[in-house]
Amino acid sequence: MSTVERRRSERRGTGRRGITVFELGNRLRELEVIVCAGSGGVGKTTISAALAMAVAAAGDKRVLVLTVDPARRLATALGLQGLGADPVEVPRQRLRDAGLPARGHLVAAQLDMKSAWDRLIERFAPDAKTAQRILANPFYQRISDAFVGSQEYAAMDTLYELHQEGEYDCVVVDTPPSRNALDFLEAPNRLSDYVGARLLSWLAGPSGIGLRAMNFAAAPFLRLADRLIGGELLAEVSDFVRQLQLLYGGVQRRARDVYRLLRSPAVGFVVVTTLDAAPFAEAEFFATKLREFSMPLRGVVVNRVLPDDLRDAGAAQAAMALEEDPSVVPWLSEHLGYRVAPDVAHSVGGVYQTLHTLALRDARQLARLQRLGEVPVSRVPLFTDDDVSELQGLVRIAGLL
Repeated sequence: MSTVERRRSERRGTGRRGITVFELGNRLRELEVIVCAGSGGVGKTTISAALAMAVAAAGDKRVLVLTVDPARRLATALGLQGLGADPVEVPRQRLRDAGLPARGHLVAAQLDMKSAWDRLIERFAPDAKTAQRILANPFYQRISDAFVGSQEYAAMDTLYELHQEGEYDCVVVDTPPSRNALDFLEAPNRLSDYVGARLLSWLAGPSGIGLRAMNFAAAPFLRLADRLIGGELLAEVSDFVRQLQLLYGGVQRRARDVYRLLRSPAVGFVVVTTLDAAPFAEAEFFATKLREFSMPLRGVVVNRVLPDDLRDAGAAQAAMALEEDPSVVPWLSEHLGYRVAPDVAHSVGGVYQTLHTLALRDARQLARLQRLGEVPVSRVPLFTDDDVSELQGLVRIAGLL
C-alpha cells in the first residue's frame, strides 16, 4: 500500500479492499466485560465509546458503554439528547448512516453515583430498617458520593451488577478520570477496609467502648468540634458510622466476587494512554500491576499519535533548508508562482522540525510498548476536537482500533 493509499485508508478507517477494519473489536467481541483504564485526560471516554461501536460492528451483540464522564459531547456525538442512569440505545440507522456496519446494538448510559451508593446500602444492609436509617441519614446524603475512591468503587460495582443481570452481551466500562488508574483496581478493597476500619469504631459514639475509654482525653477536642460543626452533625456522623459497620460482611463478599470476575477469561482490560511522559509511564505501571493481580490485559490504545510521515528524514532536511537557506525562498516562489516571504518559509521549516522531533519521540515511546509482551497495540492519530464531536468521528476511531 502506498503512502497516499495508507493515508486515505486511515482517514476512512478502512483496510486494503475498502472493508472497514475493526481489528480490536473483532479480537474482543467474545468478551463479556471490557474495562478501559488509564490516567485522566487521555481520551478514555471517546475510546470507550468507539470500542463499544467496534464490538457492536463485529458481531450480533447487544453492547452497553457505561461512561462516568458528565460532559455532553459524547451524548451529542451519539445523537442522544443526553445520558443518564437509564440506558439509551443509539438508533441503528444513525450508526449505519455514519458508516458503521452495525450488526448488533449499541446502548449508552452514564454512571449515577447516588443511585449506585443507594443500591449498595440496600443490598448489604442486614435488614430494610437499617438500610432506610442509613439512606435517611443527613450526613450520608451529603457525602455519599465523596468517599475516597467512591467513583471507582461505584463504577466497578455497577459493572458487576450489569454483568450478573445478563441483559447485555458485552459491557464496556469507561473508568473514572482518576489521577492514578490503579485506584480502580484497589477500589473494592479500599471500601472494604474503610467500612471495617478500626478508627471508625472510635467515631461510633457513646455506644463504642473505645470512645468511652478516650472521653477524658478527647474532651477538649470534642468540645471544639461541637462548637465548630455542631453537636447535631456529630450525632449524624456517629449514627452513620454505627450503621455503616453493619455492612462490612456484605462489602467484603462483594469485593471477593468483583475480583473473581475481573480475573476471569470473560473480562479484558484495555489500557488507554497518550505518548506524553506521565500518562505513558502510568500506563506501563498499570499494565504491570494487572499481571501482578492476574487480570487479563487484552490491548493497548495509544491516542493522539503523530503521523509516521513526520519522521521522514528527507522531509526534515527540506524543512531545515526552508528555515536556514535563504536561496530556497526564490526557488520556492518561482515554482509556486507567487512570492513566498522569507519569514513564512522560515516559520514553516521551524514548525515542521518541531513536529519531526515530537514524532521521533513518539516512535521511541512506542518502542517501549514491546516490554508489555504480546499485547495488541492500536494507534489513534491526533484529531481535532471537532473530529470526535460527531458520530462519524467516533466511527472513524472505531475503525482504527
